[in-house]
Amino acid sequence: MTSNIKILVVDDEPTVLESFKMILTIKDYEVDAFLDGPAAFEKFKTGVYDIAFIDMKLPKMDGLEILKRLKELEQELEVVIVTAYATDVSHSHAINLGALEYLRKPFLMEEIYELVDRAVRRRRRAKAVKSKSAPPSAEDIH
Repeated sequence: MTSNIKILVVDDEPTVLESFKMILTIKDYEVDAFLDGPAAFEKFKTGVYDIAFIDMKLPKMDGLEILKRLKELEQELEVVIVTAYATDVSHSHAINLGALEYLRKPFLMEEIYELVDRAVRRRRRAKAVKSKSAPPSAEDIH
């Protein structure tokens, strides 16, 4: 079940990227990790991901901008904003832009696994609803 789950991680700290990779590969998740937003965004355009973990403060493009752009391309993508600089305002802004969660550093392995499980369940529900609500045929319109 877990081997086909793809995860995008963006953080400008190599040690944090390595932590994510180590935690996620234990469960056999497929992980693509990037140090900045533009590189991650380019890769995202060529792949399909179940969830993205994105650092709030990044060079070139901050986490909220990446969240906004990813959601424009794929509304169903689940995104978690990760930050060591949590504020109520940035938390609220992330949730309003469509983030699944706002995760504070340092985080626990169990938190990451729970978020991946929640994201996968939500995506499956969204796909099931989408497939049941097929667009009307020409006969239904007339």
